[in-house]
Amino acid sequence: MSRSSRRLPRPPSPLAGADSYLLLSMLVAMIAIFGRLNGAWLTTATMVTAIEQNAPLAVVSVAMTFSIIAGIIDLSPGAMIALTGVIIGLVNQQSHDMALAVATGLGLAIGVSALHGVLVVGLEINPVIVTLAAYIWARGLATGITGTGSITVGGPLITFLNGASLFGLGAPAYIVALAYGGGWYLLNRTVLGRYTFALGGDARGARRAGIRVTRQVIFIFCLMGVAVAAAALISVGQMASAQPLAASGLELDAIIAVIIGGTRLTGGEGSVIKTLVGVAFIAILNSGLSEQGLSDAYYALCKGIAILLALSVQTLARRAADRQATRGRSLLPEWATERIARVE
Repeated sequence: MSRSSRRLPRPPSPLAGADSYLLLSMLVAMIAIFGRLNGAWLTTATMVTAIEQNAPLAVVSVAMTFSIIAGIIDLSPGAMIALTGVIIGLVNQQSHDMALAVATGLGLAIGVSALHGVLVVGLEINPVIVTLAAYIWARGLATGITGTGSITVGGPLITFLNGASLFGLGAPAYIVALAYGGGWYLLNRTVLGRYTFALGGDARGARRAGIRVTRQVIFIFCLMGVAVAAAALISVGQMASAQPLAASGLELDAIIAVIIGGTRLTGGEGSVIKTLVGVAFIAILNSGLSEQGLSDAYYALCKGIAILLALSVQTLARRAADRQATRGRSLLPEWATERIARVE
């Protein structure tokens, strides 16, 4: 066999994936610590409740994975969930038609997200600025519509979301499973997924390769719109009301869950399944701390320290893996190194 016909994959690092194993280890350790501090917390019912309470975060984190892989930071989900929920509640209150209310909320969420995409690619405004503006105006509009009050929402759909159970899990848990299954397939088995990685790796190179960057960016924003609408419906169902202050800070938890899960903030690399582990870390952290009787100040302090610790450990693990991979490559013959460089 000639040298030119040999397959030369990137030299694997013994430390590859170490950050994921460390995150799983920290997750298990955190469960053990919270269980030791409060024996009544460590039950199956508590775990199920943690999953269902954090279902809006889990759904949004799927779309946030696509956004960050593509090099886009979206700060609007929390405020848009509140506004979409308020619109669903208001339309249902006026029309007594939940199907119309859900369709209106979905249209609003996708429409605003598509507008974000147009502003980013059409006017070349930084996505952080565009979505930060929505973070402000959407929350303000939701509060203005309701006057800081809540809108009671009822009906069969709300009862189903809030009370239906199959094998001990409520409807929100199955919506989360569907979101992650669909997200994994879309990211790893479709052209749109490959384009997402290409966009985050090198936007200019992606454009030169013939990828329709404008369409791809708008698609990623619209995917966030769908996730926002689903999260808003879950939130309204869980509280049986639409509240303008709902999902406060959710966008930050989603970004942290995605980054803790292994997606690089610089884009071009990430995994929906690893994001799920990051969401589990945040969900258990939120649930465990809430059971310790801490004040809001100490709750925030402990949560911030835990997140910083997790990120620091993973960063060190990734750097060690990168150094190991670099050393492994240096051991290859010169012709092999040159060929790998050409492929990349």
